[in-house]
Amino acid sequence: MKLVDQEGKPVEGAQTGASAIFKGFDDQHVGEWSFGHFELQSDSDGIIEFRDADRYRGLVYARHSGRGLVAVKRTDQIQDKKSPQVLTMYPECHVTWQIKCNQLKSTGKKIGTIQGACGYQNLFCQWCNGPDSTLHFFLPPGTFTIVGHGEHVSPVEKTIVIKAGQTEYDAGTADAAAKKWILLEGKPAPEIVDIKEWKNGPPIKLSQLRGKVVILEFWGWWCGPCVYSGIPQLFKLQDEFPHEDLAVIGIHTPYGEDDEVTSVKELDQKLSKIQKNIWKGREIDFPVALTRLRKLPYSLGGEPIANSKMSVEYGINSFPSTIVIDRQGNIFGNLKLWKQSDRDKLKQLIEAK
Repeated sequence: MKLVDQEGKPVEGAQTGASAIFKGFDDQHVGEWSFGHFELQSDSDGIIEFRDADRYRGLVYARHSGRGLVAVKRTDQIQDKKSPQVLTMYPECHVTWQIKCNQLKSTGKKIGTIQGACGYQNLFCQWCNGPDSTLHFFLPPGTFTIVGHGEHVSPVEKTIVIKAGQTEYDAGTADAAAKKWILLEGKPAPEIVDIKEWKNGPPIKLSQLRGKVVILEFWGWWCGPCVYSGIPQLFKLQDEFPHEDLAVIGIHTPYGEDDEVTSVKELDQKLSKIQKNIWKGREIDFPVALTRLRKLPYSLGGEPIANSKMSVEYGINSFPSTIVIDRQGNIFGNLKLWKQSDRDKLKQLIEAK
């Protein structure tokens, strides 16, 4: 692929990758960029060479920081296979988007760090995060979908159109909904609903588990952190605490159409190599509920970007997520079991009979 400017001249020194990550502004208003494991830099002729095109997942994001030029292209949609493909870079438009959450005011929790993603023709091209609630994107002319989410707020989505020659775009302010589990802290946990099939036993109602501390683990076979860390952490908890004190239930959730499993048999097939190579032969022996893939909004009037009814009920959009329910059936919180402080909280909750 040959990168050129609007005059058709080669752009040397542009950074390219399957997507770009922008990490906030510092005190001098300078941001940090990275292009992941697949970063390439254009040579004096503006050429970038794909030695393994499949790694790019069908999209290239290119940026020249000194000249402020950017380009985005879906490479898997190219009909003309001549080489090199010419990709024109345009002056970047700096997009800002403020995220707030009025619902959090009543809980005493802060909005926390906000992360953003930008989609182009159904593939993500840029990610950003920073120390505050303002998201920053750097885009060429075109139509893009921007998404904002955070530790305490559910995702919000907006479509924007960047016009040729536009250098600044204020996307306004979005009022995101608080994560449902935050609003439910200290209140009864919603029942498990909209399940296709159960692994390791018959359907379970949370009302049956009163008197136990319950963990609802939102995870998926497709999720690296889930299978490498989340599930092994649950194995350790099972070994540490007796079943009469702790109940673990997996809520298997698809990330998209390609990740949904239609049966326990299919899930077991997906997990066979993971069980052997990562879990050292250990099998999941706690109940697992297979959720249905449904595109639903997290809040009334929102975009349908949740992937299951259970994700909406608890406000889950990151995986793994560990929801802890106390012995009275109320939401205790969303704990990160890899953090010692959160493991100590769980231990105290279990031991406080």
